[in-house]
Amino acid sequence: MAHVLLRYTLAPDYLARRGTLREAHLAFAWAAAEAGTLLLGGAVGDPPESALLLFDDAEAARAFAEQDPYVTEGVVTHWEVVRWTTVVGADAAIPIRPA
Repeated sequence: MAHVLLRYTLAPDYLARRGTLREAHLAFAWAAAEAGTLLLGGAVGDPPESALLLFDDAEAARAFAEQDPYVTEGVVTHWEVVRWTTVVGADAAIPIRPA
């Protein structure tokens, strides 16, 4: 399984603006998780300064970002999809053990 990160840059007024969109965003995210494409997701920092969402497919991550209410309504100001080469852990895409 490949791992792909969807990285969100949040608007400076993210906390003030997210309230009206949060239910729609969470419903959308949970639907993706229940479909099996979104593995984990959440804000980074306290207070949040960014967000990370882990997918198993780059196209699914892009499609998610293009439809996410946080993105379409401007609460997320920038997003990017990057491959994450996981090498340690039970679910690592490319497990590498020491010799």
